Parts: sequence; structure tokens; C-alpha cells
Amino acid sequence: MVGFLKTNLTDLAGHYHAIYQDEEFIDDKPASFSEAQHWYRQFLNSFPTDAESPQINYQLADLLLENEDYGESAIEYERTAYAYGEHEQASAAGYAAIFAHRQNLEAATGARRVEVRKSTVTSSLRFADTFQEHEQAPVVLGKAADDLYEMEDFDLAIQSAQTLIDRYPATDTALIRSAWAVIAHSSIDLAEYENAEHAYMNVLALTPADDETRPAVVDGLAAAIYKQGEQANLLEDYRVAADHFLRIKDVAPSSNIRTSAEYDAAAALMKLQDWAKASGVLEEFRTTHPEHELGSEATKQLAFIYREDGQTERSAAEHADRSRALRRGQCCWRRDTCLRAVRRPVSTAPRYCHGDSFTTRRDLQSRTRL
Repeated sequence: MVGFLKTNLTDLAGHYHAIYQDEEFIDDKPASFSEAQHWYRQFLNSFPTDAESPQINYQLADLLLENEDYGESAIEYERTAYAYGEHEQASAAGYAAIFAHRQNLEAATGARRVEVRKSTVTSSLRFADTFQEHEQAPVVLGKAADDLYEMEDFDLAIQSAQTLIDRYPATDTALIRSAWAVIAHSSIDLAEYENAEHAYMNVLALTPADDETRPAVVDGLAAAIYKQGEQANLLEDYRVAADHFLRIKDVAPSSNIRTSAEYDAAAALMKLQDWAKASGVLEEFRTTHPEHELGSEATKQLAFIYREDGQTERSAAEHADRSRALRRGQCCWRRDTCLRAVRRPVSTAPRYCHGDSFTTRRDLQSRTRL
């Protein structure tokens, strides 16, 4: 009797599912869908632990997916994957659940999108943990880490990315690189700059020399080091701060913030009254970056350092050099101003005020993104 009932339920569900899929009966599609779903659920409610239940549940999930009921289909795929213990279609159902969640995410808007994304990530992490040997597990885990970073769940993003790196060291290089990038960016947001530096180093090692994103990675690495210098400065540990700032020219010599870091290193050394090392840093700064906007300030600081160090002649020479540079700059400015003025009609030529113009140091944007 039980066997007869089971056969009737599966036959009815299969019959209406087939009619639902048949284009010749397109007008009957809504009714066929309702009937097929009804009989599938009748079987599952009547025989929840039957050996056939995982297969019936999978067919119900397929029906819901075909009808674009993505949220419901994801639930049924997850039930198929995780509610029946180990069975032949468990991993396939788990992966199908993620697909259904992502289809649902594409259609979601507003506040609902946030909830659907959380469900997608939860399903992805569960799949990656349950079916670690599945060929798509590294990809699923990597995408979950990306989502977690965008959701600003930085701790879990780091944990997921690190799991990918540790569990699948031989997987595709692009996946490993992306995981290290998630760790780097998340660590920056958590102000864990030493961890960020380590992660950026790994991203850089996996980035080809001709890759267009390489300069951004270098800047990210430099920013992580620079922030460690800033932290040391705040703690008034100026020696450590200077060491961090000076590391940038060795570790990330092409970084956009290298010049600012070197100048800040000199400033930290001056606070320590380490005149010899501070002067060496500034002298190298002027030699390496002769056209930099901070060059005049570097000369001014060198004059101060030499005076404090008892090198009065060198201090006077630096003052004289700075005065000549300022005069040359002022003369050039006046010349260009006059040339622009005489090229205009007399009635429209404006009046110009004479005076010194000093360039101030720009704020450093140390947070760098890939």
C-alpha cells in the first residue's frame, strides 16, 4: 500500500512537471506548476526520510528554479544538500543553491538586496565548508570573501580569504591573488597595517611586472607601511616612525608617496635631534627629487639642522641657496606675469600684486585601493 501511494505521488508530480515544460501546453503552465509543486510536497511531507526524498526534493527545487522562484528554489536546493545526510546529489544541490541565490540577488533591489546577499554568502560558506573537495569550492569561497569585503564584514572576509589560501594553495593563481587582496584591503580598514603590508607583499609577488594594476598594488603596500609610521609618530616613537618611512624607498620605490615618506622620516629624526641622519635623509631627498615642491622646505630644514649641529658655515650656505632660489622663482613669476599682461588689450590687463608664494605640503592620501 505504501509503495503504491509513493508511486502515485511521484507519477502525478512528474506528469504535471512534464506538462509544465512542454511548450505545446504553455497556456496551462501556471496550473501545471501548481499541480507539480503540490504533489512533490505531498511526497516529501508524507515520506520525509524515504530514500527517494532527496531526489524528489531536487526535482521540486528544479521546478521552482524553472519558474524563476529563485528564493524558494534556493531553500529547496539547500534542504536537498544538507537535510538528508550524505547522498549522491548532495554537493550538486549545494552548488545549485548558490546559483539560485545569485539569480535571486540579481533581481533584488533596495533593502531586500542586503538580506539576499547575506543569504548568498551564508550558503556559499556552508557549501565550501561541507564540500571541500568539490571542484568549484575555491571559486565559491573566493566570491564569498569578495562579497564579505564589499559588505564591510572585514573580519569574516579575512577569515574566508585566508581559508582559501591555506586550503587550496595549488588553485588558480588569480584566485589566490584576489584572496590576498581581500586580506590587504580589509586589514587597512581594520587599521591592522602590519597584516596589510604582509598581504600586499603577497599580492605584489603574484602580479606580473607588466600588469596595469601593479602601480596600485605598490601604492597600497607603501600606504600600509606609511600608516605604521604614522602610528609610531602618534606614540612618539620617532625612531620606529623614521624607519618605517624610510623602508618605503626600498620596498616600494616607485610609490607616489615615497617622497612624502622620506620627508616625514627626516622630520621624525629631527625630533630625536639625530642631526647627522636627518641631514643625510634631506640631502638625499634633494638629490633624488630635485624638482619636488618640498625641495625649498628641505633646504630650509637643512639650514636649521646644520645650525643646531654647530655647522654654521653650512647653515649659512643653505640659507643663501634658499634665498637665491626664492629670488629666481619670484623673478620668473614676475616675468611670466608681465608677458601675460602685455599680450592682453590694455583695457583688460589686470593689476598684479607682488609677493612671495610658498608651496605648502599637500595632504597625503595614504589609503590606496586596487
